[in-house]
Amino acid sequence: MIEIHVVTDANRHLYRDALDQAHRLRHRIYIEELKWKGLKRRDDGREVDQFDTEATVHLLAMEDGVVWGGTRLISSLEPHLLSDVFPHLATVYGVPRRSDVAEWTRFYVAPERREDHKASQLGNTILSSLVEYAQDEGMSAISVVLNTFWLPRFLGYRWKVQPLGLPQVHDDEWLIAALISIDAACLANIRKACGLEGPSALVRRGPQCPLVADRKHRQVA
Repeated sequence: MIEIHVVTDANRHLYRDALDQAHRLRHRIYIEELKWKGLKRRDDGREVDQFDTEATVHLLAMEDGVVWGGTRLISSLEPHLLSDVFPHLATVYGVPRRSDVAEWTRFYVAPERREDHKASQLGNTILSSLVEYAQDEGMSAISVVLNTFWLPRFLGYRWKVQPLGLPQVHDDEWLIAALISIDAACLANIRKACGLEGPSALVRRGPQCPLVADRKHRQVA
């Protein structure tokens, strides 16, 4: 059974092997498979960038100790992809910099767990857990730089998606910056659309650093 584990700086010591698996999977996907031009092949086979910091929260999709996918969030008050690399994508409404807004990046699913011609159930579970975690942490929205082909999928979930600027071409892809509202309807809609009727897949182990700066650390068994 897939579980989506919340990894923060406070409980990182419990996930050293899982994080190593995640970075190797990211290298396999973003550098070897997708060949993103802005990323360089590393001798250690791990994809790590300047936004993998102590403030970053990783959500890892795990089953029997194996990482099959994941994503990450970082407070918009920290340096992040939209603020430091793609601010030109937010020329209409500007880059959100608030304690209740986090940036979402690096959504990935291992090739073995994808499904042809449709969104994978593993990917749907990661997305649903992302929304659940953001809501639980008090987020009002998440910002994201994404390929425009994602927009119809998100609108199909009946998500409230606000473009922050006009689409632009980057490395032969159309990218857009957007703000996705986080609320109870956002979570309910994706769970209904993807048939996620079972219990939550989100797992918290050990101490947790809060994503919203003014919330306290908490201990989870």
